[in-house]
Amino acid sequence: MTHYIALTCSALARSVYAAAAVAEPVVSVRLFDQGLHNAPRSLRGRLQAAVDAVTPGECDAILLAYGICGTATIGLTAHHTPLVIPRAHDCITLYLGSRRRYQDEFDAYPGTYWYSQDYLERNPSSSGVALGAASIQVSESIYQQYVEKYGQDNADYLMEVMGEWGSHYNRAVFIDTGLGDGAIYEQRAREQAEKRGWRYEKRAGDRGITDRLLSGRWSEEEFLIIPPGHRIVQAVGDQLVQAQAVTDEPPET
Repeated sequence: MTHYIALTCSALARSVYAAAAVAEPVVSVRLFDQGLHNAPRSLRGRLQAAVDAVTPGECDAILLAYGICGTATIGLTAHHTPLVIPRAHDCITLYLGSRRRYQDEFDAYPGTYWYSQDYLERNPSSSGVALGAASIQVSESIYQQYVEKYGQDNADYLMEVMGEWGSHYNRAVFIDTGLGDGAIYEQRAREQAEKRGWRYEKRAGDRGITDRLLSGRWSEEEFLIIPPGHRIVQAVGDQLVQAQAVTDEPPET
């Protein structure tokens, strides 16, 4: 029986668990807190530690239900077990089902703050960095400065009250994944948009990428397979990421 281990952000928990429930392979899901996106380097370290903790033969592949996510997944290295990652900038692509759909949304409204049920139910205050790579890149340096000076709790508070995190947005979009009753979370997103003076819209989610990732249907166009002894690096053009051989890999024991 094929067995995969899926590492994913908690902001995609419902979609990943739904895909795992119907996938033919056995999929073990391991969640990471969405707040780790505030510091991509820290998230990268946590993900690499999780990859390193997988023992030889424990699974057939380690699935990364992430995008590049502010470079958080760049540099992740496969040792004895292949890694598989979608060719995506961030989790919004996984929510919307394709890079083309996300690119169309981004081109029309680059200043979009994305909401989902998973994101809101795990982030009741709606503070901190938004879903999506653009917000991560804009806010990380400010957030890190606040953490270093005042500690994480105070940094979260300052990002909220000083409005740094919201200064680049003019539209709020709630993504309905169709998993669970998201009415109260949609209302919360709508209220946040009204409070900030943003345009509000709703979009239907598409779990196609997540379903294909967890079921093992990995087309070269949509996914990158990183073989043992290789790491993830950024690529130019539509590929976004590619595998690069690591010359200093330790020998297998």
